Amino acid sequence: MTDVWRLDTLPSDVLILIFDYCHAFDLVRLSEVCTRFHEVIRDKILWVKKSKQTLVTNQTSKQFRARCNPLLCLRTKWQISHNWQYGKYTKKIIFSQGKKLMPWLQLTDDTLWWSGGDQLFGFKRKDPFSYNDVAFAQRYINSDICKFVVREDYVISGHRDGSLKFWSLANSGSLYYDGNGYHMDHLYYSIERAHSTDVNAVDETSQVVISGSGDGVVKIWMRPGDTMSNIPSASISVRDRILSLLADPTGQKFAVGSSGTGDGPPLHILDIESCTESNVMKHPWRRGAGILDMVWDNPQTLLTCGYDTYVRKWDMRTEKCVGYWPDPTDATMYCISSDYQYSMVTGAQFNCKAVLWDQRQTNYVQLYFMNLRRISSPVYSLCFDSSQLYGATDQHLVELKFSGRYNKETNYREILRYGWNNDENPRR
Repeated sequence: MTDVWRLDTLPSDVLILIFDYCHAFDLVRLSEVCTRFHEVIRDKILWVKKSKQTLVTNQTSKQFRARCNPLLCLRTKWQISHNWQYGKYTKKIIFSQGKKLMPWLQLTDDTLWWSGGDQLFGFKRKDPFSYNDVAFAQRYINSDICKFVVREDYVISGHRDGSLKFWSLANSGSLYYDGNGYHMDHLYYSIERAHSTDVNAVDETSQVVISGSGDGVVKIWMRPGDTMSNIPSASISVRDRILSLLADPTGQKFAVGSSGTGDGPPLHILDIESCTESNVMKHPWRRGAGILDMVWDNPQTLLTCGYDTYVRKWDMRTEKCVGYWPDPTDATMYCISSDYQYSMVTGAQFNCKAVLWDQRQTNYVQLYFMNLRRISSPVYSLCFDSSQLYGATDQHLVELKFSGRYNKETNYREILRYGWNNDENPRR
């Protein structure tokens, strides 16, 4: 009788070599064939190479890992990345409001931060997410918040009246009564006349706080400590309405985005110590191509988006735009978030739409609609980690969760070719 060779009797190292040629989707199915296959495929060695190429879930950057909740194992990375790309998620409206606002979001591993009008909240990131589970709450602020940034000990906010405020994250604070009950006042320090008009951008390094305003002036302040001066250490005029601002990861320079309607270009790269231009981006700017948001992928790479309807990738070494991605509906991009590797998500002007991009591809990967019941609002701000995407429209804060194994597929990849209906199914 001739011996019968069986695949499941081969040595593990041989099976790993064979399985290495299989697609991750096939590996999941093979793991259900028998106990031996399940044990081999469960081994992380088989998933190391595949996990390095995943979209959204790579978790390579320390900055990205710092906001991931939770960190994913190698095998789970592929499954959740597949959900992102094919629109498999559950959607939850965290809260809605009657008043229309221009909100802003920040994300840490344990807290989702939201500001809108005269309110600032930090929601605890728990499963399931609850609007009532609050880590920080500050209501009825004197002037509406334009932008804010979260740091280890405090939150810095820029306001419509030109003020800068520093909110303590410590438990200490004064109680006040608003008619509905007692609340904690977290205000640590305030610069009431930091600028003459709305503070649209604010950031901080280990040494200084940087603010930019609609008056076209960037100001540099010493960080709050035992003493805090109301006089800036430096003021820089860019002669154009400032819309965005961000310090690079080294804390040595910062980028300023303006409306593009002034005398100069809408993008400036400035040195913090000398307060002079450190890089001059060479680009044929068109008038009005203002920059609304930006991300430093690394000290040499800056991503920007705004009124010119493109995500642009800038290389500080060549001082040129080295990559660009147009919005699929030619819409203004209000915000951008990155995993500091390949993945980008942008918030668009129309239809409560967010767009997923892969920097290794020229076209968008997937579309997500934050709210189809009211489709006129932009996505003003968004942020994401490996498993969740949070988007803020004028009246809603929405969570898309991609970690579920049996999520309903909501694949809008072909929506621009076939159109779409409000039942969340593209026409085929």
